[in-house]
Amino acid sequence: MPLSELLPTVDQLSHQDKLRLIHFLLLAVAKEEGYSLEPAEDTNSENVLLNQLASTSAVVWSPQADGESVQALSELLLAAQESTHA
Repeated sequence: MPLSELLPTVDQLSHQDKLRLIHFLLLAVAKEEGYSLEPAEDTNSENVLLNQLASTSAVVWSPQADGESVQALSELLLAAQESTHA
């Protein structure tokens, strides 16, 4: 089934079912990449994915926290504005 046909169906899923789909896809992609993710101890719980996510940590980088990136983005924005007004 093409993705274009699948997306409207996914959009109709409940919030919890969307989380289950994310979990399924994460496990499927990890398996295809050769990784084995441990299944949750309580696979019947509706909060399995949320519990797994809560037990992990992630580092999020933002250009807003980096002065050089802020300057570069500002310069690009100015250049784009000048080119549209010229």
